[in-house]
Amino acid sequence: MDAFIYSLEHDFTPGLLVVAGIMFAGWTAAYVQTVMVCFKEKSYGLPLAAIFLNVGWEFVFAFQFVAKGVPALVWGNRLWFGGDIIVVATVFLYGRNVQTNPWVKKNFYAICVAGLLASGLGIYYFAMYFSDVYGLPLSFIINFFESILFIVMLFGRPDLKGMPFGAAWTKMIGTAAGAVFCYLWWPMQFDASGILIRPPFIHISPDFRFLYFLYLTIPLIDFLYIYLHWQKQKSLAAAA
Repeated sequence: MDAFIYSLEHDFTPGLLVVAGIMFAGWTAAYVQTVMVCFKEKSYGLPLAAIFLNVGWEFVFAFQFVAKGVPALVWGNRLWFGGDIIVVATVFLYGRNVQTNPWVKKNFYAICVAGLLASGLGIYYFAMYFSDVYGLPLSFIINFFESILFIVMLFGRPDLKGMPFGAAWTKMIGTAAGAVFCYLWWPMQFDASGILIRPPFIHISPDFRFLYFLYLTIPLIDFLYIYLHWQKQKSLAAAA
């Protein structure tokens, strides 16, 4: 608890706490809506690759396998890891019946187990190799491809089964708030020479333009997905 209070007092200004609250609320709302719809419609609501990568990331950084993290963020990751476990459960419960390719349907559970193991190991080794001790760049890389895969998934599910419209909005809001939070908070974690101010004292490049690219493009892709989703809803309503 003392470490948690220290983190709140020394890492987070009141403004950052508000932005962080919006980020956590947006992503949590997206999880809740997706899980509720998936159980109701007997499907899974995220691209499979995104599910595997998400749960792998949450596992690695929720339990601090790479480096000790900021307690407030670690506990937030643990909350989302619990949500990811439920999402994975929907995959194993309903995912096989959703598949249209005979080979994928036959080998679905083996594919899922292999995907989960490969994602967890790949994320761990990536973080170690690139000294991504908090998983921040990696989380936005995963989010970037997740947003693109949502559009691919939208075209592959003409009935929109398991894909709630509200979750698209809350994901975009949570991601945009997360981008603002990281834009402000992440540079504060390094001293003037680019050394992390807490263990493991790694050195990081002072050039954040790759992160800025991800901060800007992910919400734009999410908005495109919202627009396409809305258009698909209209065409389904007209056909009905």
